[in-house]
Amino acid sequence: MSIITSDSFLFNGINSRDYGIMIAGLDSSDTDVSTNGLNREIRKNADKNKLRHTIYGAEHTDVITFSFSIVKADGTEFTRSESIKINGWLTSSALPQKLQFIDSDPCPLHYYAICRQIKDYVYGGKLIGKELQFETDSPFAFSDKTEKIYEIPESTTFGLYNYADTYNNVYYPVITLVTSSDSVIIENITDRKSVTINTVRLHPDGFGNKTVRLDSEKLTVSGQDSRLIPADRLGWNEKYRSYVSSLDDYIDFIYWPRLLKGLNEIKVTGSCSLKIEYEYPRKAGCL
Repeated sequence: MSIITSDSFLFNGINSRDYGIMIAGLDSSDTDVSTNGLNREIRKNADKNKLRHTIYGAEHTDVITFSFSIVKADGTEFTRSESIKINGWLTSSALPQKLQFIDSDPCPLHYYAICRQIKDYVYGGKLIGKELQFETDSPFAFSDKTEKIYEIPESTTFGLYNYADTYNNVYYPVITLVTSSDSVIIENITDRKSVTINTVRLHPDGFGNKTVRLDSEKLTVSGQDSRLIPADRLGWNEKYRSYVSSLDDYIDFIYWPRLLKGLNEIKVTGSCSLKIEYEYPRKAGCL
């Protein structure tokens, strides 16, 4: 998806076409431009570990910014009510939301951005368009989100290919497992590491299943109700060990599942349903 060839965009789950607007070029020489008080300063957290591009290990100093104009697709002016609704949509979130430009490119991309500025274009006393400025939270674009689901009887090995454009060649997926087993081992044979999740102390649902969601990027584990699970309830304590078949040995540190560059051989031991979610980053400058 490219801003260069797009006439519409998705932001925060809403298509610009739903408001009857399209991307267009506006000449400001004959128009009055007003910032209308909708400039927003983005205050970044000082904890660099919480920045998306730092987690990916990218050595970039800048993020991606977009500036483009919108007009009504039917060529008419914006009413006050329409202007208020559009401004509300674009500024409703203080956190980065998914931004995607719509075109026919076979390699779709999206970003996570905040609308930080809206300028009104007025011609002859009529509001004919708006100039928007977005700022992303990383120097990356992202591929479409992919989910892969595996039904694990007792032990299964499968391959996952990491083609992310990360600086350190590593990608951290989100893994959700639903199981009635007492423990599940997730091993990356290629990485020669594993993590063991003990579920004995977790509360089952009405069918006797326990849900565990590992977000390796954010280093969090949560349950079916999205509440964080304390490490000791997973068996992650001073007695913790996890078996690694590729080493025929145990490791005693917590391994957050990750995908190395290229093909990764993943082994899961313990009956469960496993879902892996990922959206691979693309290099800065991908428009």
